[in-house]
Amino acid sequence: MSSRRKAVAEVQQPPKRGRGRPPRISREEVIATSLGILAHTEVEEFKIKTLAAELGTTSMAIYNYFDSRDDLLEAISDEICGLFETPAPAETWQDTLRGWLWALRAHAAKYPVMPYVVGVNGHASAGWLKVTLPVTLILHDELGLRGKALAQAAYIFVTGAITLINVVARSGEYMQAKVYLPLEEIGLSAEQREVIKTLPIDALDEDQIIASVFEQLIAGVGRQAGLPVE
Repeated sequence: MSSRRKAVAEVQQPPKRGRGRPPRISREEVIATSLGILAHTEVEEFKIKTLAAELGTTSMAIYNYFDSRDDLLEAISDEICGLFETPAPAETWQDTLRGWLWALRAHAAKYPVMPYVVGVNGHASAGWLKVTLPVTLILHDELGLRGKALAQAAYIFVTGAITLINVVARSGEYMQAKVYLPLEEIGLSAEQREVIKTLPIDALDEDQIIASVFEQLIAGVGRQAGLPVE
C-alpha cells in the first residue's frame, strides 16, 4: 500500500479506545437506562452503582451529569412529566378536570415509577409542576379560588389523584384474592368477622373505583369554591 493510501486509511479508521477505559455516555443515555431499570426495580433499591454497571461505565461518569442520586431521580421525573400530553379543554371545567385525571392515570400506567419521583429532593419537580399547572389554572380562572384556598384545593386534588392511581395500581393482588388478617386476634366479634369475610373484594373493578374517587375530587373543589353540589 502506498504511503498516501495508508494515510487515508488511517484517517478513516475510528479512534481506538484505550484498554479498560469506560465508554463515553450521554446525559440522555443515563436517563433512558435509568427508566429501563426502574421499570422493574423499586426506587428505594435503585443504585448508581447498578446503573453504572448497566451502562458499562463508572459511577463517577454518571456524577459528571448529576450531583447525586436524587438529582438523577428529579431529572427522570422531568423526563417522564415532559412526555405527558395535557388534554384539550372541554366545554365545562368538570369535564376538563376529568380529562386531565384520566390522562394522568394513563400516563402513570405507562410510567409506574412516576408517583415515586415527582417529589424527590424535598420538593415537586419542575416537570410535575408543569403537569399540574392546568389544574391550578382551572381552579383559579374557572372557580375563582385565590391564595391559601387555591393552594389547598390544588394540593388536595393533584395529590389525591396521584396517590389514588398509585394505590389502586399496586393493590391488584389484594383485589384478586381474599386475603384477611387473623380476625380473631384483633378482637372482632363473630358477627363482625362474618361481615368482613363476605366482602366481595375480588369483584371490585379498578376503573369503577378510580372513577368514583375522581368524581369526589371534582365535587370537592367545587364545594371549596362554594358551588352547589349536584
